[in-house]
Amino acid sequence: MFKKILTFFLLSVSIFSAEYTLEELNKLKELNYISQEDYEIFKNELLGTSEGEMLYSLKVNDLKVSNIYPILQRDGKTFFSIISLFNSIGFTNYSVLSGILTFKLGVDLREITINSNNNTIKGIDSLNSIEDNLIVENNDFYLEDNLFKEVFLKNYIIDSEEYKVAMDLSFETPQEIKMYLRNVQDGVIDSQNAGEIIFGSKRSLFDLGNVGLNIEGYTEKTNGDKKFNTDWIGTVEYQGGLLYGEFTVNYDFRNNELNDTSLYYPDIWKQHSLEIRNNRSGDNSREWEMTFRKERGFFRIGKNFVIRENVPIGSKVELLYLGFPIDVKEADNGIVEFDNPEIQEDRQYVLRVYTPDGKIYNIDINTTSDYNQQKKGEIEYDISVRENHEYSKLETNANIYYGITENFTGGFNYSRTVETDDNKIGYLDTIRGEAVYSNTAFSFPYTLVLGGDKALSSYKNTENYSTKDRYGYDYTGQVDIKDFRFIISQQHFGKYFEEKKSEDYSIIYSPFGSNFQINYNWEKTKYYEGDRDNYESIGFNASKTFKELLVSLDYQKSLNSKDTYGLNLYYNGLKNYNVQLRNTWNEDGRDFETTLAVSNKNMFDILDYTVEFSYSDKEKEKFTFSISLDYDSWFKTDIHVSESCQIYSVGVDKVFDLRNLSNPIETIDSSRVKITTYLDENNNGVREKHEKVVDNVAVKLREQEIITDENGVAWFHGLPNDVTYDLKPTIRKPNYTMGDTKLKVLGRQVGTIEAELPIKPMLNLTGILLFDNSLKLSSSEKEGILENTLIKIINSKGKLVEYINPELDGSFEINGLFSEKYTLEILYTGTDYTINGVAENIQLSYKEDNNYLVQYKNGQFSLVKNKKEEKI
Repeated sequence: MFKKILTFFLLSVSIFSAEYTLEELNKLKELNYISQEDYEIFKNELLGTSEGEMLYSLKVNDLKVSNIYPILQRDGKTFFSIISLFNSIGFTNYSVLSGILTFKLGVDLREITINSNNNTIKGIDSLNSIEDNLIVENNDFYLEDNLFKEVFLKNYIIDSEEYKVAMDLSFETPQEIKMYLRNVQDGVIDSQNAGEIIFGSKRSLFDLGNVGLNIEGYTEKTNGDKKFNTDWIGTVEYQGGLLYGEFTVNYDFRNNELNDTSLYYPDIWKQHSLEIRNNRSGDNSREWEMTFRKERGFFRIGKNFVIRENVPIGSKVELLYLGFPIDVKEADNGIVEFDNPEIQEDRQYVLRVYTPDGKIYNIDINTTSDYNQQKKGEIEYDISVRENHEYSKLETNANIYYGITENFTGGFNYSRTVETDDNKIGYLDTIRGEAVYSNTAFSFPYTLVLGGDKALSSYKNTENYSTKDRYGYDYTGQVDIKDFRFIISQQHFGKYFEEKKSEDYSIIYSPFGSNFQINYNWEKTKYYEGDRDNYESIGFNASKTFKELLVSLDYQKSLNSKDTYGLNLYYNGLKNYNVQLRNTWNEDGRDFETTLAVSNKNMFDILDYTVEFSYSDKEKEKFTFSISLDYDSWFKTDIHVSESCQIYSVGVDKVFDLRNLSNPIETIDSSRVKITTYLDENNNGVREKHEKVVDNVAVKLREQEIITDENGVAWFHGLPNDVTYDLKPTIRKPNYTMGDTKLKVLGRQVGTIEAELPIKPMLNLTGILLFDNSLKLSSSEKEGILENTLIKIINSKGKLVEYINPELDGSFEINGLFSEKYTLEILYTGTDYTINGVAENIQLSYKEDNNYLVQYKNGQFSLVKNKKEEKI
């Protein structure tokens, strides 16, 4: 014991004399005489240089939150840690996936994305490329200090000698957000008017919609034809509100045939959509189908991912990975679908949608497999009922998943399908149960899935086809250990099936912050007859960005087939063009195919074209050229030339709003907007019967600006659906404002959007401070108290709106307030008297006098609403 004490004393003397070695410091840590935090601080002082990581004590909003906040010094620049800041203040609203950091700041959940793959930032209007101002290491993101300030801070102070840094955040901390939510719960804040109002489509029994007319004449010639074949097509399509949904019908008047019809209810319940369709099938027959499901944006076919989204009809959509377009497609009846081999699990993609009216917006897609897990109390449905016209029977498939706890989800499936044999027709009914459990063990996340299915009945239920043998059960286990993912899956089958058991083992290596992945897969199938099948493969794929160039490499090796290689290059350095070079080697490199594609980005708003060159070892060299021109959204012409065929077409493609035929619209899937501006007297964002309209307000929507008439009304036509647009009113009358509320419109189905815009009257808070006569204060004593009295007005979010000193006669006035709840606080900041302050919640009103009386008596300020003005 004496020896340890002596050792500690000698080492401590060395440490605190500023003359110590790393070996002595490590010895103190080894003997547990200093904490890990002190060890890091002393080590930082010992090793800290101008280049490297240094640990600072961190204060956030005047509150000390950490003693080991890391700061990097590189190439003369200072870099602040993002993840360490988040962890220090208890901020959890962020995610990291494939080197992309996404987080949402503040009460308004402002989303910002930092992409370390191409050094870009999204969500900050003044920023795009961050070039050399980002460092990713030690599972953390570091931003250059000035850039860090622009994203996160109002201000900061750094003391490099004392290793201290103080930050003043520009967004609300989790504690401040909790206070804000508590105010919402207590009724202090109207959550519907907390910063943003989105006006959407209202469902109606009937709402006259839009008609699209498409007439096109074409001539074509394929290999083997001696002359061109000429024909024409003509369709008319209608979309409008019906039975509180969106009704769509398409008629082919060239062939006198009714095409598909549908009644669609988007987001009818908790992100679920309902669709009833009557589809045209072969031999002019028709089939009914009903689906009710939650929209996910992607689905899986085996191990491949397919991205599918609803977009405005006529849109052109780019699929972006790491900020680079890797595929381009046009919407088909308002749906776009990508099955590109670049789409893989646990990656973040973006759909960049170019609508016919020139609007551009993004849809984020995250291909993370969640095994249909739900949060506690959440439920997800995927139900479809379809008519099989061939056999005049209905087929059903229903999936239900329910979150029993935060970690445990239960699932159930019922399926009824048509079975035929020897000209006999019947049903096969099966059910399936599923349990999904997720948690962490030793900080490693894992998921367990257990499922089983059983045939209930079948018309084949004979001695040779007994339903008791038509069953199966399976289980899957997945665990993530640092950069590795291990997946084990097994399936067992009843004697009805040929297979007896199948096994699947996978290992995926995907380092944090990188864009490459190595995967190993081994599959084995055992049959009841004793046969066995084995399949083993190993794959590698990697992506690397070089400013405007994305290089993607893919390699697959299998024991059962020849090797496959792929090398794709995507270049977006040209402002109006996308360039792609795709190369594939099959059969161990003996079959080579390459494609060079150049497409424009809708240059000049009238010219849209794609040029493509292809070569294959198996096929002859081929050349493909396509060009499409669209003039003023009504006249179009297309040319397609390749080795196999030539197609030339010209026609008219026009959409009309049936309520206003003279108003041009670009796409049939669009809505009209009725704007009404009114005086929001109580600042609740909801129009009430007694609140009057406000005329002469200029409202801008897209590129069009209309002034409200004497009834406070303005109409906009042809607003494409499924796109969020900003409404920007300009108020020409004094003492009125929109406040900080952001106004947006979002059409979900064809019809009329009624947007009632709240115009807020600006109010003044006035008052007077009086002294009790029994105090017998002189005029100079009163002035001394008034000069050291501070009057503060604080809004319901806890933010200081204004602070002033009263005038020498005791009066005060604060302008620019609204009809809402505030906290009025009166403080004495002087030292000559002991005066207790007062803080009370007050409600300002448009129709009442907002005048308050502050009285000083018995060492205390008191506050009451004043009915009439008084003097000292």
